[in-house]
Amino acid sequence: MLQINLAISDKYPAVHCFLCHYLKQELGCHIIADIVLNEEQLLRQADRMQPDAIITDLSSYSDSGQLYGVAKIRAIKQRFPRAKIILYTEFNNVPILKKAVNYGVDAIVSKYDAVSEIKKALCEVFVKKHSATWLSKQVKSIIESDIEKSRRLTAKEWEIIQLYSMGFSLSSIAKKQNRAVSTVATQKYNAMKKLNVNSNSELIQYACINNII
Repeated sequence: MLQINLAISDKYPAVHCFLCHYLKQELGCHIIADIVLNEEQLLRQADRMQPDAIITDLSSYSDSGQLYGVAKIRAIKQRFPRAKIILYTEFNNVPILKKAVNYGVDAIVSKYDAVSEIKKALCEVFVKKHSATWLSKQVKSIIESDIEKSRRLTAKEWEIIQLYSMGFSLSSIAKKQNRAVSTVATQKYNAMKKLNVNSNSELIQYACINNII
């Protein structure tokens, strides 16, 4: 049993209701009020709520005043600094998952995992107290696949990605490396294909998130 104060925020009422019932029955968690994620209400809630853990997705209701995306994680961290955060997400986008890790979530579980992974995440976070973010089976598979893709790049391809993401043009990279522009362009194209990124903006985002620049 895991007798903790648990708050759950999910844009799908059915998911929220199921998680409340499941975790109360399986772990004996005390479910406290749902977190309304807009700035004003979140600030008020911090004064009266003391959650030990918060399960949240990255989405929100259609209300434009609601927080969404990684901003949601940042707001929770600021208002509830002692609470453990378990991200329960339907997104399989690697940059988003890595950014959530960088923002300090304690565990990430995919909504495509078995629901027992949520139970396991809470137990891992509170009992084993991992120093790094705990990842469910599905999330770990997604990130490991991305790491495997990055290993396929040659040293020259890595260098071109780094320089391009820093703002160098292909012609200036070619001049710097004493190579033909067409060769540099081909290597950039091959690197993007291996990393499964489809635009220059996605390439730069990948470089930023993975600390290439």
